[in-house]
Formats: sequence, structure tokens, C-alpha cells
Amino acid sequence: MATRKAAPAETLEGLGASILDALPIGLYVVDRDLKVVAWNRGREQGPLGRPRRLVLGQPLGKVLPTRSYEALRPILHRIFETGAPHEETTESHGGLYHVRRLPVRQGRSVTHVLCWFEDITARRSLEMRLIASDRLAFLGQLVAGVAHEVSNPLAGIAGCAEALASLAEKSTSGKAVREARQFKNLIFTEVARCERIVRFLLDSARPTSEASSTADIPATVGTALRLLERHPAFTKVKVVARIPKSLPRARIDPESLKQVVMALAMNASKAMPGGGTLTLRAGRQGREIFLDAIDTGAGVSAAIRPRIFEPYFTTNAGHGAGLGLPVARTLVRSQGGDLVYRGPGPRGGASFRVLVKAGGRG
Repeated sequence: MATRKAAPAETLEGLGASILDALPIGLYVVDRDLKVVAWNRGREQGPLGRPRRLVLGQPLGKVLPTRSYEALRPILHRIFETGAPHEETTESHGGLYHVRRLPVRQGRSVTHVLCWFEDITARRSLEMRLIASDRLAFLGQLVAGVAHEVSNPLAGIAGCAEALASLAEKSTSGKAVREARQFKNLIFTEVARCERIVRFLLDSARPTSEASSTADIPATVGTALRLLERHPAFTKVKVVARIPKSLPRARIDPESLKQVVMALAMNASKAMPGGGTLTLRAGRQGREIFLDAIDTGAGVSAAIRPRIFEPYFTTNAGHGAGLGLPVARTLVRSQGGDLVYRGPGPRGGASFRVLVKAGGRG
């Protein structure tokens, strides 16, 4: 009988209970029989909250969901046996929680376990934004350095192209002259494109809310695909373009759109090393034009989905810098649009969508 009378005395009351209620966390305490002896106000709130009057003195197995209790029970027994605390971070009902389970001693014996739940959803979100900010600041420094270094070899390439054309003019073979001119024009075109990319990278710290020029979607996509058709990565990739010619022009710089299309296409080709199909389709959606890039590769796992637009994140270690998607998104967003991941395509793989504002008839 003495043991039965002592049980109510273990229930925290008065100042002790008030202190626990004042803490900005969810907290409860169990004894060695795994009965609840304390349950603060924070633990009464939230998706899994229970009124204190219904849980005090109750076995924990009747308070928690069965699956949660079965997972927790061996952890509690281990704390009672060893006196070692247990910590973990867990997701529940859309939130992120830091959970501590701490031994409470009277003398040398562990008599209770205190279970502490701290909602760290907002803090973790802020930490991730700060990390992204630091990475983007470093990306800005890297871009400035790359732009400076790339400018010099571009000038050399242009000089070589001119020399190639000059030598071809002296050749007696008409075929050689024609081929040299074709190569010269291709080199000049790509050098000019690189120079425009460099200028964009240098100006990316000062993005504008809207594009100052417009792009013809069918023509721009067609140009990008012609540049890619002889690329080694596309020898086993079938490209299907479904771009209506009646689309209005899009409010985005044509060179920026071409770079975005090429980045998405290259990203898709890496996801289909054994071959597959890349579908590019476009249409109008209210005041916006969408352009979808859909592949039949392995897809994007849930584990890496939140990181695919992070600078330097890549699943192709040793062969990718992890800048293709982040830079492509920056290009689109700097001109009032967006680039988003939409999930698996109709045949698996991955689906990305470019959204840009319509800017009049083409």
C-alpha cells in the first residue's frame, strides 16, 4: 500500500509544473514502469498533443500511437539500464524536431527519463537559407574569376578562326575553302555566344525584373538542338520537339533561353547514359509560356530532390560542376520567369518546366 500512496507524489505540481510549462518546448517524464509523471503545456499542443489530465499516471503505451511506442520502448529501457542519453532529429507532420531523452537520477540510480521535443523547423530553414546565401556569394566570386579567365582564350580562338579562314583562301581546293568558311562561321558564332554568356555572368549580380528583349521559342529551341545534334552525349538520345509555331514571343533574352535549353538537354542526357528520349514541349498558360524538358532517365530520388538547384551539388562526381541547373534557374529568374522541377514524366525520368512571360506575337 505504501508504494501505491507514493505514486501521486511523483506527479509534478506547483512551481515545478509551472517551470516546465514555461519552457518553449514539448516535454514529458516517465518512471521506470514507463508511466507518465509529467506532461507540460508544450506537449499538449501540436498535431500529436494530448490534454495533461488524460495522460498523467497513464502507461506511455496508451498515450502514444502504437508504432511510436514500440519504437521508443527499447530506447527508454536502454537509458534506464545504461544511463546514457539519446538524441535524434526527426520529421513529423511536416515539422522537424530535435528530440532529447535524458536520464534523471536519484542517487546513482536512473529513476526517470525526461523526453524533450524542440521544434527546429524554422531554425533549420533559416540555416539552409544562410548556407545557400554563402554558397551563392562564393559562386559570384567564382563567376567573376571564370569570366575574367575565359575572355582571354576566347580572343585566341577567334584569332585562330581568322587564320584558318586566311589559309583556306590560299588553297586551290574549292571544297577546302567551303569547309574552312563553315568552320570559321561556327567558331565565330560560338565565340560570340561565350562572350554573351560571360557578360551575363558579370551582370548577374544586378538582375532585372523583366527581360529587355523577346525570344522566338520555336526558333531558339531549334538553334539549341542543332548545336547539340552532333554532341557525343546525344548519339543514343532521341530528341522529340513539340513546339507550336503559333506561340507568341517570350519575354526573355534569346541567348539566355538557348543556354537554358542546352543546360536542360545536357542534364537529361547525363540521366540517360544508355539512351532514351528527351521531349521538349511548349505551350501557353494564361499570360505565361511554358517549356517542358522531359526525359526517360532514372529520375530524381526524394533524397536529393531538395538539393538539385543548389550550386555545386552534383550526382555526376568527377564529370559535373553542379552549376548547370542553378545557373539556368538564375538566368530565367533574372528575367521575370522561373525554372522548376515538376516530378517524374509520363514514362518515368524527370520533368523540368521553364515559365516565362508572353511578350507579344512573333
